[in-house]
Amino acid sequence: MKKYIFLLLAVGSWLLAGAQETGDGYADRFNEHLNAGLQSSITMSVELPLYAYNTQVFTLQDTVTGGPAGYMYEGYFITDSAQVDSAVMTLQEGIRKFPNRLDLYFGLAATYLYIDQPDMMIGIVERAMQQEKKNNGKWLWTNDELTPDTIDYMYERVQEDFARFWAAEDLERSERVAQMAVKYYPKRAEYWNNMGVVALWKEDFSEKPNFKKAMKYFKKALKLNPDDELIKANIEYIRGIEK
Repeated sequence: MKKYIFLLLAVGSWLLAGAQETGDGYADRFNEHLNAGLQSSITMSVELPLYAYNTQVFTLQDTVTGGPAGYMYEGYFITDSAQVDSAVMTLQEGIRKFPNRLDLYFGLAATYLYIDQPDMMIGIVERAMQQEKKNNGKWLWTNDELTPDTIDYMYERVQEDFARFWAAEDLERSERVAQMAVKYYPKRAEYWNNMGVVALWKEDFSEKPNFKKAMKYFKKALKLNPDDELIKANIEYIRGIEK
């Protein structure tokens, strides 16, 4: 009898392992762990967490000063750290086994943001950039289906992250995302424009501003995309300052 019980357990373990050996299996397990360990609810606070930037946020106005008194948004709270850790480890393993599943990278990046680890988030996005150089943008998503060629997922992700840190006035991480982007995508004008924006911001707060670096980045961006009105406006802005 014990022999048959052992065999049943062994077969059950094999089936469980087999069910996980797909990108969807890892995504499903990740969602189970994350839902068990992370709770979302409408939140009010004086300051915004990073994940709330560029999402729907209601600003509470101070009736005396007229400025913001606080914010209301969808917040995230860890209710079971072990479950969240399991969710993270599940996606880390899933990415190792299925390196072309872009949803796994983005799911892990979002989780790092929810649990206030933005540097880890930037790191996993960079891993996705490295992988895109290998797969030439042929990413897989749910059911191992190819992502549509009409959507540039990595471009949208990078711009979203840059905008998030920029809105939070996090100059250091804004610059890190911008530098990372031009490293892997040197022919994207928008990324060089981001570099120019960061350089411009630095000089705006400098005792002896020197806008040469910012102008260099903007001109490089304009050379890559001569019709971009935003880049032209940034160049004209510097010229107006220097007059």
